[in-house]
Amino acid sequence: MKKFLQKRNVYVRGYDAPVKTPPRRDRPQPRRPHRWLILLFVALALGLAWLLLSGSQVVQRQSTVTQNKSLNKQAASSTGKVVEQGEVVSYTSEQTLQLIRQTNKTYTGPATPVKTQTFRYTMNDTNGQTVQVYARVFIPATGATNNLPVFAFAPGTTGIDDQCAASVEQSSKRAWGNYPSHMAAYAAQGYATVITDYEGMRDQTRMHHYMVGALEGRAVLDSVRALKNLPLTKDRASTEQVILGGYSQGGHAAYWADEISATYAPEIKIQGVIGFGPVTDVRRTLTDTTQGANILWFGPYVLYSYSDWYKESYPVDRILMPPFSTNLASDISKNCIDTNIAYWGNRDIAKVYTPEFIAAMKTGSVASVSKVFDQRMQENLTADTKTPSKKAIYHGQLDNVVLPAQSDDAVRRLCRLGNEVTSKRYADATHYNTMTKSYNDTINWMKAVWTETQLPNDCR
Repeated sequence: MKKFLQKRNVYVRGYDAPVKTPPRRDRPQPRRPHRWLILLFVALALGLAWLLLSGSQVVQRQSTVTQNKSLNKQAASSTGKVVEQGEVVSYTSEQTLQLIRQTNKTYTGPATPVKTQTFRYTMNDTNGQTVQVYARVFIPATGATNNLPVFAFAPGTTGIDDQCAASVEQSSKRAWGNYPSHMAAYAAQGYATVITDYEGMRDQTRMHHYMVGALEGRAVLDSVRALKNLPLTKDRASTEQVILGGYSQGGHAAYWADEISATYAPEIKIQGVIGFGPVTDVRRTLTDTTQGANILWFGPYVLYSYSDWYKESYPVDRILMPPFSTNLASDISKNCIDTNIAYWGNRDIAKVYTPEFIAAMKTGSVASVSKVFDQRMQENLTADTKTPSKKAIYHGQLDNVVLPAQSDDAVRRLCRLGNEVTSKRYADATHYNTMTKSYNDTINWMKAVWTETQLPNDCR
């Protein structure tokens, strides 16, 4: 409900004290306060009251954000039940090497034969609904037969529509990130690597709710649980040796999974979490479009997703310019990550967002346009919790999608809370090749985690 301030007239009544004798003319007469002094006093009192009220509202808003975020950490019954299994596909050593070098042309690691399988599993959303999600697993076909450490990976933004799911990516036709190539590179090193879709993808009953951290995190955790129910991996993958990883949106998912794991999936032992060019702050990712971030489609995605998930109406016409403000649903459904820039534009922010909203983003006052939308973005902040796992954040200096300063702030938040964090900035890396540039560092970091070797801790 909107609150309106009403101006009221202030009346000051003077009181005459009885006197027994008239004042002497040579004695100074008592002076009544000037009216301007009275008005000044009243103004100061009203100002103080406003400051106190505003402060209480800020505290109340922050409290609401904290309370809402804590609701997303509640425990759930065990899920990860496998409900569908695709064909097992085997790669020879040479085929594995060719697959890896599609993204990592300088790869010099082992070329272990790899097996992969697509499967569907169950997860619980935060509303108590059981939903089904697709994932793909990659495991070494030879070597160790059991107790494989798990690398659970969350992909970057592929889109919201079913056609954009990472599990249906065919890189030779439409490449979201060529995730099979990346996953094979880790499987060849001896990991059971699982990469999940997100809730709502390839699901005719609901949409994918983009940047809702608790849903992303649950999908990651339940994809790990599913490995114990999948014949290909149930006797080989160890859910007591798990490292989470994610690229871009997937970094958001991985850090959320780490944050909620103690209550949602306490049986999974997470030893580390890695973000590659990660989104850790939804609001900042949006507002950084005013600082040159080439991610103009991000706001429409988040608006559409949050409106559906939280069942709220946002003033879209005050945020987006036409035709985007009127065609939001169709715009989202017909575009995946490979067409987003072409559709929403490269850097002309004024064609996508209204002058009012651009000004609000520049001044950090998004709440002035929509307080509830701003609050929802705050609720989905991550990298703001102390957990036992080791942390790593890798970012490209040339990243113009998720700006590097966002990861700097995430590292500071994690350090202030007492986490152990390894971070590295790659001078020649963009948003799109950070995973490849950091591959060797990632492998060495994970080995150090497994062997409990001391890691570089930037918090020191």
